[in-house]
Formats: sequence, C-alpha cells, structure tokens
Amino acid sequence: MLSGDQIRVLELLPSGDEGPAAPLRGHVHIVSLSSNPDYEAVSYVWGIPDGKTSIEVSGHIFGISSNLDALLRRLRYTNRKRQIWADQICIDQSNLSEKTTQVKMMGDIYSKCRQCLIWMGEIPESVPQSGVEDAIHLLEFMATPDDVNVPEFLSTRDKFIKVFEVLYLIHPHGNTWWSRIWTVQEVILPERKTILWGPKVLSWELLSQAMHTWTTQYMPSLMEILLDEDFQEMNALSANIVWINYGRNSDLPSILVTKWRNRKATDMRDKVFGLLGLVPDHVDLEYTGRRTCESSVAEVFSSLTLDAILSTDSLQPLVLNPRLEDDIATEGISRWAMDLKGFPKRDADTFYRDWAHDHYNACNGRALDRSFLRSTVEDHAGSTRVLGVSGVMVDTVQIISPQRSTAPESDARISENLRAWYKLAASRQPGGVSAATQPEFDEQFCRLVVADILELRDEDDPESQSRMPNAEDLENAWRFVKEGIRSPGELWIKESHMPSQLCNQVFFVTASGMMGMGPWDTLPGDEVWVFDGGNYPFTVRPRNEAGSKAEFDFVGCCYIQGIMFGEWFQKQEELSTQRIYIY
Repeated sequence: MLSGDQIRVLELLPSGDEGPAAPLRGHVHIVSLSSNPDYEAVSYVWGIPDGKTSIEVSGHIFGISSNLDALLRRLRYTNRKRQIWADQICIDQSNLSEKTTQVKMMGDIYSKCRQCLIWMGEIPESVPQSGVEDAIHLLEFMATPDDVNVPEFLSTRDKFIKVFEVLYLIHPHGNTWWSRIWTVQEVILPERKTILWGPKVLSWELLSQAMHTWTTQYMPSLMEILLDEDFQEMNALSANIVWINYGRNSDLPSILVTKWRNRKATDMRDKVFGLLGLVPDHVDLEYTGRRTCESSVAEVFSSLTLDAILSTDSLQPLVLNPRLEDDIATEGISRWAMDLKGFPKRDADTFYRDWAHDHYNACNGRALDRSFLRSTVEDHAGSTRVLGVSGVMVDTVQIISPQRSTAPESDARISENLRAWYKLAASRQPGGVSAATQPEFDEQFCRLVVADILELRDEDDPESQSRMPNAEDLENAWRFVKEGIRSPGELWIKESHMPSQLCNQVFFVTASGMMGMGPWDTLPGDEVWVFDGGNYPFTVRPRNEAGSKAEFDFVGCCYIQGIMFGEWFQKQEELSTQRIYIY
C-alpha cells in the first residue's frame, strides 16, 4: 500500500542478448516524491487493452495496452535499467482509493520527473524513411531558417504536401495524443520533454522553435507555396504548442477547463482530475478536493464550478457557456454547472464572453455572496448540486423573436433578422415609439447590436482595450441593420462579435420593453436577474408557482440593453436583494 507522497516506479530491465523481441520485464519499487527520486514519466494514449500484450513485473504477469507495450520496447535499453513511471503499471487501477490519491498527485509526479517521454506512436510501415527524414528536416528549417538550407521539397507545393502528410502523423489533427485530456498536464508540467516517434527522438524545443518562427518570421520559401488550408493546419499546430508552453500555473480553473474542453476522456471525471496539476497554487479547490474516483461526474463538475466561482470571486464561470442542452447534458448535472462533457450545440464565442465579462459591470460592483454560497452547500449535506446566490430581479421575458441567426450566417440573413427584432421591440415599447423618442430608441437598439462595447488592440499594447461605441460606430451599425452592409475596418465588427452577440442567441423583449439577447432555449416567463458578483445579467426559470419557494433552473447569461454597466442600481433608490437557489 502507498501512503503520503509515495509512488511506484518501474525499473525496466534491459533486453540483453534477446534483442527487441525479448519479453518486457521489470521490478516495481516504492519511493517518496519528497526524496527527489530519479525517474522518467511517460505520456501516451492508452488505447484499448486487447489482452495480447503484457509485462512481467516482479515475477507476475501484468497485462498492458499494446500502445504502452510498443512504447516500453522503444524505451528499453539493451544493457542497463531504466526508471519509468507509467500509470498503467504504477497505479493499482483496481483500487479506487489509491487511484483517487494518485490521480490527485499527478501534478507532482510530472512536475518532479527528470523528463517526460511523449509517445507519438509507431511510424506506419507504408511511410518511407526518406519521408520521415524530410518531415524532420522541415521542422529544423522552420526552427532556424537562416541556418538550415532551404529544403528541395519546398520548390513546389506538391512536394511539400507529401512531406506534410508525413508530419501530419504527429500533428494535432492526425495524432490522438493531442486529443486526450491527460496529456495536457503531462506535457505542460515537466521542465524537460522529449518526443518519441517510432525510432525517432525529437526535442520539444525543436517543435516549439519551429512554431515560434512560424508566427514571428516571414519565410518566403515556405509561405509562398502554401494555400489557406495549409496555413490553417500550421496555425492549429502552433496554437497547441503555444497553449502548452504558456500553460503552467497561469489560468484560473474556469478558463483552464474551458480552454481544454475539447479534449477527450474515457472517464468524464478526468476532464477535471486530469487538469488539477495546472491549477495555480494559490487557488483553493475546497469542493473539488472532496471528490473521488467514485463520485458522480455531475458532482465533480459542479464542485469544480463552485471552486471556480470562489477563485474568481465572481460568477464569471457561469458566463462561459457552461450548460449543454438537456438532450446531451451529463446525467443528473445541475444546469448552472460547467458541463465539460462537450460543447453546446448553440455555442457563443466563449473567450469573447470572458473578455466582455471583464468590461461589463451589471452588478455595479456588488460582491459575491460567498457566505450564502457556502452555507447552501452545507445545508444540502455537502452536496454541490444547488447554487445559492443573492441579487435583484429585474424583469420577466415577455416575447421571443421567432427570427434567429445561427453561426455562421450571411450578413444578409443577420441584417434581415435585425430588422425583424427592431420591429418587434418597437411594437412592445410602453406607449409606442414616437417621432420624439425614435432617435433614442434607434440608438439603444444599435447599442445592443454592437454589445455597447468595442474591443481595440493597440499595436504598442497587446492587451485588449475597449471603448464605448461613438456616433460613427452606431451609424455604421444602423447601416448594417437597414442594408446589411459593413465595410472593412469598422470597429464594431470583430471576428468574434457576430457569433457571440448576434448568433446562436435569441432576441427577446421584457414586460417593461427592455431589449435583450439570451440563450437559444430562453422562454417567455423566464426571469432576468442581476446577481451579486455577476458582471452579466442572467435568466433563470421559476421551478414553482409564483409566490412560492425561491427555486429556479439556470438558463444562462444574457445581454440586456441599458443595464450592463450597473445602471439598474444607479437609477433605483431602493432595491430589495433576495437570496435564491439555482439548480
């Protein structure tokens, strides 16, 4: 049995005179991480165990997956031992208590290894050796284009494509190692990492430098033969490398799990457990820490969401499209919890939402009710199913526009829908829209279209900046509403703006005539609230008849024109704060 910070390390025995075909053999010994043991950790895709491959460990035959079998055979020396940490062998997978403890130690295990050995799999026999050498030559040229001769295969695109097809074998779109959740922290945490690709050994630095050059330096011999799809593939590799190289101790839990939400896991609990080693040291994972490998997936996801809320001291995690539609959601999950199983079918741009969250201030600076959040958990016997929040009820959704825009959508279709929304909103204004009030109404509608905030990027300051839309911006937006015309360079249009503000959302009007955008499944009767600690307003759905218990189902964050910057609190002399429970 393991205790404290103990782990098992496999002492992989040499193949000796028997050569590569020799059976795998080794011994396992127990060490404490605090003693700074010398070992190498492996990062690989498990694959499906087929019962055909095994290793003899301390005299006992131990079944392993064929992918681990291939990796260990590549790692094994001929005449000396090698100290390896591999989860299939070093964790008792049948002991859930040990598995829970060791899983939570994975961050330390990979942080303290001498190096991480990344297994990209064997090279197919159909790939010629010359093709592999050319693929590596391409990386070497991209890493140091001024020091390496221009490869001959860059003379035509056809020749380049043949080489890139080989490189694709270790590309995020061509190799499953990049798609698994566990490999994220396994590659981010170690100080040193080495890529094993069949018999080839590549340094991680080679890949990193090649992608750094790709993003910072113009290489005419390469770039002049590429088509758009080639650039997209290179950018995909570059993005993954950048996220990995800058992924250590940098993201709070909500952004961390959102960034890697597309990664796959056989056990959905690993969408959380597989990233715990990347959570900054100062973040207290109080509720996630209570969960084990026996906890339900829903419990793990909701516990992580509560910890994410507390770590940001805000409701920011609830802005990041946490909820999946009911027909694809995790069984038993609370609607407010970050459902990391996948992505919503009607998804908005998550990182635009995160950016906008930092610029809005619907709650007017009112602090998150941390004590009520915590007491709600304790009042429900430690269950994290219910979210306790405080806030004020603003209005009720009265009517939903039937005209909706999906993403992507043509400008003509979006413009047509905007005109329908405008007409609907005008018809629902108390007292109607007169000649005297129309200019103000038109302005408010255009502010909704542009989200009342513009993202700027100053070349001298790479950090995102913002400003309120001016008269010219609103005039451009109005022209788009009327005619579907927009010009390049108009600040109100950003690559992420349309899918975030106008697409995959519904337009609605409240009982008092307020205009809003919300989740696709918003319904009349849903209530608009501003919660303490919430920079966005939210829509929730009453669970009971009016006047009964304060229980609601979560619908999602919404945009309500005229209250995004705290106006609701600034123009009301007295507001009655209520504590409610959200499911």
